[in-house]
Amino acid sequence: MKQNQEKQNVVILGGGFAGMRVALDLAHYLDGQEFEIILVDRKGYQTYTSGLYEAATTEHGLVEARKVKRTVAIPFDDVFGHTKVKVFKGYIESVDLENGHIITDSRILPYEYLVVAMGSVSDFYGIPGLDKYSFTLKTLEDAIMIRNRVEEIVTKKDSATIVIGGGGFAGAEFAGELHNLLRKECTHHGKDLQKFRLLVIEGGTSYLPGLPSNVSSQVEARLAAMGVAAKFSTLLTEAGKDFVMLNKTERMDCDLLVWTGGVRACRVPGLDISVACDRKDRVMVMDFLNLKKYPNVFVAGDNACFLDPVTKKPVPQTAQEAIHMGQAVARNVYRSVTAKPLLSYHASPTRFVIPVSGKFAILYTTYLVVGGLAGYAMRRAADLRYFLTILPFAKALKLWLFENQIFVKND
Repeated sequence: MKQNQEKQNVVILGGGFAGMRVALDLAHYLDGQEFEIILVDRKGYQTYTSGLYEAATTEHGLVEARKVKRTVAIPFDDVFGHTKVKVFKGYIESVDLENGHIITDSRILPYEYLVVAMGSVSDFYGIPGLDKYSFTLKTLEDAIMIRNRVEEIVTKKDSATIVIGGGGFAGAEFAGELHNLLRKECTHHGKDLQKFRLLVIEGGTSYLPGLPSNVSSQVEARLAAMGVAAKFSTLLTEAGKDFVMLNKTERMDCDLLVWTGGVRACRVPGLDISVACDRKDRVMVMDFLNLKKYPNVFVAGDNACFLDPVTKKPVPQTAQEAIHMGQAVARNVYRSVTAKPLLSYHASPTRFVIPVSGKFAILYTTYLVVGGLAGYAMRRAADLRYFLTILPFAKALKLWLFENQIFVKND
């Protein structure tokens, strides 16, 4: 390690679920140690991506944009104000692993330990036109643009077709809430809801591919009862300004295309050419979530490709897994600092809550499936639980109450 610095740096790239957890836990573990904890992110807040589908479907006339932002943008000042974590707002231009430097758009940051947790971006799979003509749902700006576009469509048109590409978690959650938004906008503007078609395109044979049929069938029944149509075993093969192509043969007019069909890790310049990555640009990590050649470099969240020894498959790119990885990385950085053996990572338990419009959600675990109002209550409780892990009690409760006040208008 470098001995000529008064304090040594732990630099964390990204303030998402994984990065924030690493920073908070290390602030606790390294209290009193001669370490500077620096979190680098291009924004001054964490985007609570689990709430984006709700933010994108709040009725424009009832909820203004600044209130939508408050529901899903958690200021770093609120999270780290009482800790030793320093937040540096900037763009990461490259990572110099050999010399232990992060090059940003305004300064160079040396590090003794590096944590890469920059999250993911939408994966367009090379489908022609998809990146240009589709909306995605990964950022606050995405959510605002989608809700503005829906209002514009209903205001200017008497009929329209809206396509959601992907029937996984994001697509299923978004479809139900989007239907509610369409219903309210049509009522507000005096339009016939039946003339506004909402269609989900899914390449698998059902919603939520990979989950048991008793879960996907509940989701399908719920959405079908609302009037949301679906085409399964169907690939979206091209997108244009006002159309989509299905299975390369079927052309369909489309007024709005929202792509939720998959993600890939954010590429980190300098890192991606120095280490092995999988086909989704995730860095191949060792059992301790670090790199073999650079053991002081750890990777967490959507950037990490960790093969579960039980399933022999990469762990899923979910918020739950990212938080779990963040906890493990923080422990191992601390153990490395204190010259203790590192601990192998174990994937988090399988547990999902899938909201499907209104006060209805499905809780799925390996041994239990709970649907309906009980599932919805667990979904709301999960939000509160997360807020309590990153914010002081009063701020966590205030955010949760405000979120519920705004999102209940979507039901």
